[in-house]
Amino acid sequence: MRLTRFRTLTTVAALLAAAATACDKQLQTEPFDRVPAESEITDLSTAQAALNGVYGALESGGYYGLDVFMLGDLPSDNGRWAGTYQFLGNIVSNQIAADNPEVTDMWTALYRAIDRANVVITRVPQLSGVTDAQKNAILGEAYFLRALTYHNLVKFWGAVPTPTTPVVTAADAASYTRTPVAQVYALILSDLDKAATMIPASNTNTRRATRTAVNAVRARVLFYRAFSASTSSPNAADLQSALDAANTVLAGRDTLTVPYANLFTAEGANTAEDIFRVAFTTSQSNSLGYYWLFAGRHEAEPSANLNSAYEAGDLRKASTVINRPNSSTRLQGVKYPTTVGAEHPHAIRLAELVLLKAEVLARQNNLAAAVAEYDKVRVRAGLKPHVLGTDVKTQADVLAAITKERRLELALEGDRWPDLVRQGLAGTVKTLAKPGYVLFPIPIRDINAATQGALVQNPDY
Repeated sequence: MRLTRFRTLTTVAALLAAAATACDKQLQTEPFDRVPAESEITDLSTAQAALNGVYGALESGGYYGLDVFMLGDLPSDNGRWAGTYQFLGNIVSNQIAADNPEVTDMWTALYRAIDRANVVITRVPQLSGVTDAQKNAILGEAYFLRALTYHNLVKFWGAVPTPTTPVVTAADAASYTRTPVAQVYALILSDLDKAATMIPASNTNTRRATRTAVNAVRARVLFYRAFSASTSSPNAADLQSALDAANTVLAGRDTLTVPYANLFTAEGANTAEDIFRVAFTTSQSNSLGYYWLFAGRHEAEPSANLNSAYEAGDLRKASTVINRPNSSTRLQGVKYPTTVGAEHPHAIRLAELVLLKAEVLARQNNLAAAVAEYDKVRVRAGLKPHVLGTDVKTQADVLAAITKERRLELALEGDRWPDLVRQGLAGTVKTLAKPGYVLFPIPIRDINAATQGALVQNPDY
């Protein structure tokens, strides 16, 4: 389906209600791709299958199969439009209509994942013949995936609906209203708290939820929440809590020893720096390389600004952006190295925690420790370490250096636009016609399908 990647334009309400709606009685045909809600999860086997379905939702082109990564870079100074889908060009120019199909696809895919997690969270506790330990192991992973997904929503849209039970009828979804950002974060952290106590310590597969992944995502969530009320004066308590969570992950592994290129192989080979990756195969593939590579559809292209941001000798550049064949000016993204789509992209990895730690230390004015931390990223990239007092002198210098390292280290991994918005820099780096354009629009079809006035659009759309 790569030549015309399927775009889900149905509303969340219509999509989810379909699972509870019978077929036309005249046809006397039962749905072949779903089962009644009361039969979804009846024992340990079906509970585990339902959990696998939540992981399967992460593979969608609207989720980690493309959009969370691509749409995290295209609106920023990292990406440009290179193809024929004008709606992607509108994202690059920060002129996103409320009916933009790519943004709608991402929104729908995220809520599909949440609804699947809600089914597991609601049904598994009711099972008989399943031990509490077995239930908790499944529930812990579902809570982690719901938390991760809600954070992806709040980063891009701000206040969003937060259903915690499965949608049964269209009326359920039609009545949703937007939950204030502070309450969305409270739900995310509550889910992570549950996941931390329920996921067995024996879980070590980095393609599944682990306690390490819970702590890593907690660090990211607290880090972003620190800026959610004010970009100029982030919450000091949240920053410290983010640092504490990051240190839990970094204990005994606060180094970066894996060659950068080895993090992004075609086969998705395991590395010592993996925390949580989304698994793909040739049959259940992602579209990342297909959209960034010249050999694929090549709708997205790294910007000249990103290309010129690398210092001479930066080893990360060759694994991120190179020239197109037979061109000295046009570029292609090579972080996802094939059009096959069997790579296992990182939802979160160790270097992000290193840079998070560096930024918190810098904001706490512990500049020497902050420079020592982000130098780990520079040295792995083949660059000379910065020296405090020579290469960087002030807190502002150190923070600017960290922002640059975050940009280059995490380029094309969906981090740049949320990072700029978090710091209040989006309107400085890009020219925005209206300040509200730092957030994506709520899809107009969901607004129209909702109860009158229930779902309010983001400002300026």
